Amino acid sequence: MTLSEKSLYQQALLAHHKKPFGFEKSIQITNQLDGHNAACGDDINVQINVVNSIILQSAFSGDSCAICRASASIMCQELEQKNMADFFGFYNQLLASLNGELEFPKVFLPLSTVAQYPVRQQCALLPWQTLNKLLMTYKELN
Repeated sequence: MTLSEKSLYQQALLAHHKKPFGFEKSIQITNQLDGHNAACGDDINVQINVVNSIILQSAFSGDSCAICRASASIMCQELEQKNMADFFGFYNQLLASLNGELEFPKVFLPLSTVAQYPVRQQCALLPWQTLNKLLMTYKELN
C-alpha cells in the first residue's frame, strides 16, 4: 500500500468516525446486544430490526474509539436490507482480510490501516463480533 493510499484510507476511516452511519439512530429494535473490548475499553450496543432473516435496519451506540465507531458505521451502512447470509459473508471477508488471507474488499479498505496492529484489529472487529453473536442467537431461536 502506498503512502497516499494509506492516507486516503485513514481519511475515509476518520470520515466514518466523525459522521457515523447508524450511530444512535432510532430504529424498531427486534434484537440487540452489548459488546466490550477490554484491550481498548470500547463499549458498544448493536441493534437490529430483522424480519424473515433480512436485516431491515441496524444501529449502534456506546463509547468507543474511532476505529470501532468507523467499523460499526461501515457495518450498518453495508448491511441494511441485506439477508443474514450476506452479513456472514462480509464478516468472514473482514476476518480473512485482517488475517492477511485475502485482499481487502473495497468496502473494508478504510480498515486496512489497522491490519498490522492486533490490538486495533480487536477494535475493528468488535461491532462485527457483537452482531455475529446476535445473529447466531437469532438463528437458534427461529
